[in-house]
Amino acid sequence: MSIYYKISAPAKLNLNLFVRDKLLDGLHFLESDICFLELIDKIYLKFSKDDSFHQNKNNSFIVDPKKNLILQAIKKFRSHTYWDKKFEIYLDKNIPIGAGLGGGSADAAATLVLLRKVFNKDKKQNKIPISKIFQIGSELGSDVPSCIMSKDLRLSGYGEKIKRKKFPNDYYFLIIYPNFELSTKSVFQHYANFRNFNHKSNEIFFENTKIYNSLLFSASSLAPKIKDVLDHLKTIPNIVAYGMTGSGSTCFGIFESLKDLPNLREVFNNKYFVWFGQKADYNLNRVCYSKVLENKY
Repeated sequence: MSIYYKISAPAKLNLNLFVRDKLLDGLHFLESDICFLELIDKIYLKFSKDDSFHQNKNNSFIVDPKKNLILQAIKKFRSHTYWDKKFEIYLDKNIPIGAGLGGGSADAAATLVLLRKVFNKDKKQNKIPISKIFQIGSELGSDVPSCIMSKDLRLSGYGEKIKRKKFPNDYYFLIIYPNFELSTKSVFQHYANFRNFNHKSNEIFFENTKIYNSLLFSASSLAPKIKDVLDHLKTIPNIVAYGMTGSGSTCFGIFESLKDLPNLREVFNNKYFVWFGQKADYNLNRVCYSKVLENKY
C-alpha cells in the first residue's frame, strides 16, 4: 500500500492592510496584521517514477496549470538542492482562488515545508535548514514566507519583514467569498484613483487591532458585491468586527459565539462561498503520513 506525505495549507486572513508609500521599484510599502484559519487545502505527495499532478475534481476551485504554485515550488526547490526525485502530487483545494485568502501562496509554502521534511529524511547527512525554504519561498512570492510560518503575524515592507503577534483563539470567523475573482495587480492599479478618497466611517477594532483595508474602495469599484456583503455584515447583531481581506474580494466577520453566526448561505441564496470556523497557529512539523487519499480524484 502506498504511503503519502500529507500537509495542510491554511488560508491567510488579513485583519488589516495599510498601503503606505510607493517605492522606486513600483511596489508599495505595506503593513498588515494577519492570522491563519482552519480553512485549509490538503496536499498529498509520494515518490514516483515521473512527476504528475492531480486535483480533487469534486471541488469548485481548480488551479490553472499555468499558475500552479505547487509545481513552481517543486521546481524552485530542485534548482536550489539539485534533488532529482520525482513525485505524484494530489491537491484537495478548499480555499477560493483569487479571493484575497493567499491560497496559492499557502500551497507553495506548504509544499516547501513538506519537501524539506522529505528531503532531510532522504539526505540524513546533508539536511537543509529552515532558513533555506524561507529563501526559496521569497523567490516565489512576497506572501510565501509568512505562509511558511502560518501563525499570527505582523507584516511590513513588501511582506518580508515578519514579527510574531498573538490574537485571541476563542473567536469565530465568518468568511464570505462572492465568487468574483480579483486580480491583485488590477486592484493596485486602481488604488491610485482612491488613495486620497476621504471616507468617514466608524473605526472598527478586534481587541486592540484596527480593522482597515486601504484597498477596499479600489476592490469595490471592480467588484461591487463586496460592498453588498459588508453592508449586510454590519447589520448583524453582536458582530465584533468585519472587513475585507487582502486585495479582495473575500469579506469576513468576527464573532464571540457560534450562536451569533447567521445563516448567510440562505441570505445569499447559496450563490456565495460561505465558511465559518476558528483561526489556528500551525507549525513546521505539520507533515504527517496517510495510507489513503481522503477524497476521490
